[in-house]
Amino acid sequence: MELIKIFTHNIKKWRKIAGISQEKLAERCNSAHSYIRQIECGSRYPSFSLVEKIAKALNIAPYQLFYDEEAVKTGASTLSEMQYIETELLGTITDDIHKAFEKYKA
Repeated sequence: MELIKIFTHNIKKWRKIAGISQEKLAERCNSAHSYIRQIECGSRYPSFSLVEKIAKALNIAPYQLFYDEEAVKTGASTLSEMQYIETELLGTITDDIHKAFEKYKA
């Protein structure tokens, strides 16, 4: 699954578990409701500081927003497989960050 899909899925999941609306999440993060909506739709990407605020508002660790439950369910059950997935995830995050910086430089 693509990192952005994992991320948007997890924000929605954890927000629903917390029992809060997008509006309430935006308020807790000192952000606009429309921005949170766009993040959940995958059309905007938050900064690292906003990822931290979102995690704090949802009372979870930031990594939980990037955790791919499907990868675990589909057989990545050994420690070495999990380490491989984590390495791949970090590589994907790094690539996405570089692409985002390049996009905004232009």
